[in-house]
Amino acid sequence: MTSARPGALLVLAAIAVALGLVGLVALDYRATRGELVGLLREQAHALRESVAVAARSNRAASAFAAAQLGERLLDQARTLAVLDGQGRLTAATLEAVTKRNPLFRVAVFAADGSREDTATESATEGEHGGRGPRGGWARGAGGGPGGGRGWGGGRGPGGGGAVLRQILEEGKAEVVTGAHASRWGGERVAAGVRRTRGGAIVVTVDATEIAALEKPVSLESLLEEITTGSPEIAYTVFEHADGRLAFGEAPADTPASPGERSLTVAGRPVLEFAIDVPLAGGETARLRLGMRLDNVRSVERRMGLRLVASVAAASGLVALAFGLAGLRRRYGVLSDKHARAEEALRRRDRLAAMGELASTVAHEVRNPLNAVGMTAQRLKREFLGATPPSAAERQELEELLSVMTSETHRIDRIVQQFLEYARPPRLAPEPVDLGALVDDVAGRARSRAESRGVRLEVEAGAPGTALVDPAQLRQALDNLVRNAVEATPEGGRVTLAARRESGGHAVEVRDTGRGIEPDHLPRIFDLYFTTKADGTGVGLAVTQQIVTAHGGTIEVDSRPGAGTTMTVHLPAGAGEERARG
Repeated sequence: MTSARPGALLVLAAIAVALGLVGLVALDYRATRGELVGLLREQAHALRESVAVAARSNRAASAFAAAQLGERLLDQARTLAVLDGQGRLTAATLEAVTKRNPLFRVAVFAADGSREDTATESATEGEHGGRGPRGGWARGAGGGPGGGRGWGGGRGPGGGGAVLRQILEEGKAEVVTGAHASRWGGERVAAGVRRTRGGAIVVTVDATEIAALEKPVSLESLLEEITTGSPEIAYTVFEHADGRLAFGEAPADTPASPGERSLTVAGRPVLEFAIDVPLAGGETARLRLGMRLDNVRSVERRMGLRLVASVAAASGLVALAFGLAGLRRRYGVLSDKHARAEEALRRRDRLAAMGELASTVAHEVRNPLNAVGMTAQRLKREFLGATPPSAAERQELEELLSVMTSETHRIDRIVQQFLEYARPPRLAPEPVDLGALVDDVAGRARSRAESRGVRLEVEAGAPGTALVDPAQLRQALDNLVRNAVEATPEGGRVTLAARRESGGHAVEVRDTGRGIEPDHLPRIFDLYFTTKADGTGVGLAVTQQIVTAHGGTIEVDSRPGAGTTMTVHLPAGAGEERARG
């Protein structure tokens, strides 16, 4: 038990260390992955801020460029209106103005909306679809209700038709439009002023100049540069009310709400961040950034390998702990066996020494003892025969001679025990049913046990046949059972059990008595050692001698207050060599 407890503690400590190692690696894995994803998230938010600033700057630049271009157009229209008021606005003047300035066209309208200028357009006639002379801005099939006659030539509320309409119908002196789409594609900006004689002068310019101004700070260029210049970014998508800009390997689907999602693009893992970007004027766009997870996957693989290595190391540690625990148990068992063997050798040496001493003492005592005995017999024969029966001293003489004779016989018995103990028992081994022998021993001791109120039980299933001296083994077992019964209080139990074990047989005698004190255990097989008031101290010594003669051992397990178990181990074929001798 003492050797098993440190082994169990060692195994538990190894398991705790292994679990701690695996837990640390798992926590490190989660923390590292969280840090990498956090870096990607921070990068996405930084790009969001950059894109938001770029988008606002782009719109501001576009608005500023459109305003500047509108002012230039308005100045040009004012100049033409001054020339028109002076009567100096001729076809040659208009042609010179359009050549000197990158203007798309100049149109001069009368108060009724008809064209008064010559063909100064750089585009083909009838471009605007009007119905007036020379295909200019005129009354024609416009957008009046019910398909009536209105102001044609525009593509929306910001077109040239709207400029002319605001001047002629609403009475405005000057009108400038923002950039607007034309029906032939592209962007246009228009400006117009009222003529002094009525009518209007409208100047229209191609708004590609605005695109040229926007180019250095173009949001499209920024997104394209971000996408192509960063290998960690799989795609960028900028979605707003005016359209959608997409670069890289952007998926066709669109998430319903901002947030994060994992997906696979072109066979590679991607973590998409969908973020709302605030624009000027309270508008909002959505920026979608697809960040590649190649580095994260690489780290996950490395951490996975580390986790596998940690699990393998932990398993090895636990296996080593189990191995050490097993070795410790085996070492403990071997140590116990070695200690018992050493104790048996010491007992055997003591018994041998005591046997030699007993033999010497017996021989030295027996001769004087025989002389004393013979003297007592002669005195009894001669003096008692010569003394009258009525004499007072005869009774006293008889008592003295009786005491001398009885004590001589007692000393002779002790000397005989010495001699028997000094001589090794001569075995007469034969095949014996060990179960039947145990039942016979229990039957002999049952009456003694019942008289003391002790229950005697037998557990002998099929212990098999043993080659032993039945008389001497029965004597040894009788001694063990008698001691167990005498050590067990009333109401206790004594169990006699026999079984087959590896390499031989075992017979156990268990009791529920008071047990043996630890200080007495090393001496219980010594000759004449006893703790009982009426004991002789010979029984266990003789038992030990008989068992040793059979080539066996006696194992004692006793705890004070918990009873004692004495186990006789007999090897297979015990006594065979002695039987041959």
